[in-house]
Amino acid sequence: MSNLFKTPKMPTPQQVAPEVTEAQKRQEERLEAQEESQARQMAARRRARQYGGRRMLMASIRGGTAEDETTLGT
Repeated sequence: MSNLFKTPKMPTPQQVAPEVTEAQKRQEERLEAQEESQARQMAARRRARQYGGRRMLMASIRGGTAEDETTLGT
């Protein structure tokens, strides 16, 4: 009856199946890769916000688009 009130002990790493520990490693690697890609995306958004306006202001100086070009005689 006293076993009902005891809390179970955490299993040792030797008792845990190797497949479980490998799955945990893969999951941790996936999470790290996801965090890294999110950081890259945030940095790209920040750069685009910072330098995107300048690029638009300088667009006419750089030459514009193909539609703006005219040929002589037409």
